[in-house]
Amino acid sequence: MRGKIALLIYNEAGSFTRRKVFSKKTLKITAVAGIGLAITLSFILFDYAGLKYSNLEYNNLKTEIHTLKADIQDRDTQIESFYARIGALQTKLLKLKELEKEIRSRIGISPKTKKVGALGVGGTFSPGMEDTIWNSEFYNQYLYNLDKEVSQLDRDVNDQSQELQTLWETLRNQIITGQSTPSLRPVDGGYISSGFGFRQSPFSFKREFHSGVDFAVDKGTPVHATANGVVVSIGNIGGLGKAVIIDHGKGITTRYAHLSSYNVEEGQKIERGEIVGKVGSTGRSTGPHLHYEVRINDKPVNGEKYMSEYLAKNNPS
Repeated sequence: MRGKIALLIYNEAGSFTRRKVFSKKTLKITAVAGIGLAITLSFILFDYAGLKYSNLEYNNLKTEIHTLKADIQDRDTQIESFYARIGALQTKLLKLKELEKEIRSRIGISPKTKKVGALGVGGTFSPGMEDTIWNSEFYNQYLYNLDKEVSQLDRDVNDQSQELQTLWETLRNQIITGQSTPSLRPVDGGYISSGFGFRQSPFSFKREFHSGVDFAVDKGTPVHATANGVVVSIGNIGGLGKAVIIDHGKGITTRYAHLSSYNVEEGQKIERGEIVGKVGSTGRSTGPHLHYEVRINDKPVNGEKYMSEYLAKNNPS
C-alpha cells in the first residue's frame, strides 16, 4: 500500500465500521481542488464585500448629488430673485432720474453733475468657467455681492426720491407763486391806448403820471383776474369809477377800473382767469376802456411787464 493512505471509519460507539483507501495522487488533487475552491470563495466574498461597499458609496453619492442639486436650485432661485429686484430698482431709478430732469428743467435748476456708478449687470458664465467656480464659497460671495448691489440701489432710489420731494416742493412753490403773480392780459382783444408812466392828460393836456395800463375795448368786454387772490374791495374809487381790487399775497395787488358791472363779491377767493366784471366807462373816462394796475406794497408798477406776451417778447430764451 505504498503511495496510498488508508482511512479507518468508526461509529459513535467506537466500533470499526469500514476502511477507505486513497492514493496520494487523489489526495493531492483533492487538496488542490479544496485550496482552489477556498481561493474562489475568498474572491467571491471579497467581490461581494466590494460590491456592497460600492453600492453604499453610490447611494451616499446619490444623496449628496440630490442635496447639491437642491442647493444649486435654491441659489439659482435667489439669484433670479436678486436680478428681478435689481431690474425693477434700475427701472424705477431711471424713471426717477428722468422725472428729476424734467422738474429741474421746469424750475430752471441745472442738472446735478454727481457721478453715478454703473448700474448692475447680469449674464451667464463663459463656457468651462462653471468647472472652476462651481463651489459653495464662490456662490456665497456671488450672492453677497448681489445683496450689496441691491442694497446700494435701494439707497440710490431712496436718495433720488428725497431729492425729487425737495424739487417737487420747489416746483410747487413756484407754481403757487406763479399763479399768484399777475401774468395774464386782463381782457381779450383791443389795444393799449395808454401805457404806464408819465403822459399828457386827456382832460387837462398837462403832463401827469398814469399809474396803470389802459386797454381800449368794447363796453361789456369781460375782465379777467390776472392771478389767484382774494377780492378785498368793490366800489367806486374816485376817478377810477367802479373798480375791483384783488390781493394776491406777498404785497401784490391788482386794480380793475372803469367797470360797468361786477361779477365778484368782497372776500371772495378768485382764481387766475376768472371774470371779475365787465368793461365800462365809469369815473373819469373818455370812453369804454379798462384801467389795469399792478401794485407792490401799494406802489404802482408797470403792469404790462407782468403780462405773458411781454415776458415772451422780451425774454426769447
